[in-house]
Amino acid sequence: MMIKNCRYIEYIMINLNTRQHISDRKRGSHIKTELHKLKQLKKFALNKRKAFIRMDLRGKVLIYSTVFLMTGALIFSIFEYIDQKILRDDAFLLQGDTHIIAGSMLDYASSEFSGMGSGLPFLQPGVVVSTVSSFDYQVKEGDTLSEISKTYNINVGTLISYNKIEDVRRIWVGANLKIPDTDGLPYIVRKGDSLESIASDHRIPLNNILDANNLDSEVISAGDQLFIPGAKISEYDYKKATGTLFVYPTSGRLSSPFGYRSDPFTGVRRMHYGVDLANRIGTSVKATMSGTVIVLGDQPLGYGNYIVIRHERGFQSLYGHLSKILVRNGQRISQGQKIGEMGTSGRSTGSHLHFSLYKNNVPVDPLRGYLYR
Repeated sequence: MMIKNCRYIEYIMINLNTRQHISDRKRGSHIKTELHKLKQLKKFALNKRKAFIRMDLRGKVLIYSTVFLMTGALIFSIFEYIDQKILRDDAFLLQGDTHIIAGSMLDYASSEFSGMGSGLPFLQPGVVVSTVSSFDYQVKEGDTLSEISKTYNINVGTLISYNKIEDVRRIWVGANLKIPDTDGLPYIVRKGDSLESIASDHRIPLNNILDANNLDSEVISAGDQLFIPGAKISEYDYKKATGTLFVYPTSGRLSSPFGYRSDPFTGVRRMHYGVDLANRIGTSVKATMSGTVIVLGDQPLGYGNYIVIRHERGFQSLYGHLSKILVRNGQRISQGQKIGEMGTSGRSTGSHLHFSLYKNNVPVDPLRGYLYR
């Protein structure tokens, strides 16, 4: 009996030891699993931290970039303010001096005539054109071309072209104007012209020319005078007649246009209030339009030897870096008159003319519809 009991106790102990061993093995495996999980978690956390750090750097870069751009914008604004202050303080800019002749024949400008000078036909499609006739009108005190054109429903360009007006400022009280009963342009037939080519050039129907001129056939000869209904005066002729035509002040290569550019000395981006035309020293410089010399100056750190001419309708022109000045202050200058010679005086990198054009004391781009060769 005792022997049986001892064997039973031994069995129980062996069983317990086996279970304990198995339990220890399971516990060890569990610890390894947990350690592996901890390592994975640490690795995951490390990757997340690195990602966070990288993301934080991008945020910093974004912030730094924003600050840099704002600083650049502030510096740009400061330079712009300095440029504008210099522009306002220059002696040749006469504040409030628009120089428009009140009550003269120049007082025609309005939004109604803003399309003048395009050279395009303005006759509406389908309009029936009859033979053109005209009547005489005598200019009265206080008349302007715009008022006359409104009264008789005729375009200003038609009045200019039909009366062969070369300068509207020379129309005086008592002058006789012919007022046609329809808009258009007079035309003198040139050698090689045909009615078909004339109609095509002006983009109007051939029959309109036949009707307006009471023609029975298309046969025309050089020297014949026609009326082209619906045609507009060219921009060149319009500006020439109204005194707003500017001619090139010199011959040469365009070396720098109007607008922002890198300063040739400092490399700083600055506004260039004019155009530079490069050529040899001594090249003739001419007045872009008739006017009066109002400033003769010398700016060793700027335009060098320069001239400013005041024109009508609020325009002023400046000619800089001259080698010679050939006019005197207060002198009346005609369009195309030689006023100086090109040079490299002042702040200049080579022989050229700096040409600026101002409208009511505001610089405008001379190449945007102002200058003509």
